Amino acid sequence: MQKNNWGWAPETRTAWRLGGGLLLLFGLSEAVLWWVTDANVWLLAGLFGLAALLTAGLVRRWSRQTLAGLIQANDQLAAARQGHTDYTITLNDEGLFSQLNNQLYHYVRETAALRSDLQRDRDQLTQAITDIAHQLRTPIAAIGNLSELLTAANAATTQAALIRQNDRLAQLVAQLILLARVDTHTLSQQKEAVTADALLKASLNPLLPLISDKQLQVAWHVPAGLTLKVNPALFREAVINVLKNASEHAPAGSTLTVTAAATPMGPTIAITNQGPAIAPQDLPHLFERFYRGVHSDPNNIGIGLAIAAGIAQASDGHLAAANTAAGVTFTFSLYT
Repeated sequence: MQKNNWGWAPETRTAWRLGGGLLLLFGLSEAVLWWVTDANVWLLAGLFGLAALLTAGLVRRWSRQTLAGLIQANDQLAAARQGHTDYTITLNDEGLFSQLNNQLYHYVRETAALRSDLQRDRDQLTQAITDIAHQLRTPIAAIGNLSELLTAANAATTQAALIRQNDRLAQLVAQLILLARVDTHTLSQQKEAVTADALLKASLNPLLPLISDKQLQVAWHVPAGLTLKVNPALFREAVINVLKNASEHAPAGSTLTVTAAATPMGPTIAITNQGPAIAPQDLPHLFERFYRGVHSDPNNIGIGLAIAAGIAQASDGHLAAANTAAGVTFTFSLYT
């Protein structure tokens, strides 16, 4: 409640004025009764009539001000129903109605934001269902075709192809489930201290066959004592996705550099390959789900980096990508 320099709210001042006026009139009436004789009874009646008129005037003025405030609040709600969230500065006066208008303004803005978020989530769900259906269609169709072509003569090769497609389908489903958890902000927030060296090595292990096939060299610049406060299983998944992307786009025989460091803001992890620069048109969309850049592999489903960025955000951090002199660098920044 807004107050004046004496610490009184405007409504309190109005009540005091009204009460004081009535008290003054009552005191005057009592004084008149003291000296008025029976012969001056009409004068006494006139004074009471004047007091009644003044009281009625004060009540009428207060009623009109109250009605005007209610009409303004009603108009503001009516405008909100039409999608107008603007706030008229003239409503920002003193008193309870000013506070009511301010509260209505905040309520309208919050409701508009919630409506926008709801529409965004609905659009994302519709797009996600479409994308998931599209991504699942390819391996399912491949499995169906291989099953139809299965004969005794090609059983061994067809079985191997079916296993590959099944593995791809299982991996796709697992990634889509993780992406859904990222979108719905239901990732586990349970954190624990883990050394960067141990976590990064655990993330690198599943990719050693790929690194070996491409004859990549790994330059390791990770301090032994650097500690991260993250959910180890989730953050390892994010690092694996980035390492996989960096390895796939690294030229054969090149060097993959993994660097970790402590900064005033928190620890950082940088993964750099010596591959081609990311196209300028791809950089703004690199972490969007199902986005595939100009250098993407045809089999890439385009959600690995989106998942990594979502996990980084859930870990109170940020994932960024940039073209550097050394190549392409992905940087995890964790804030402590």
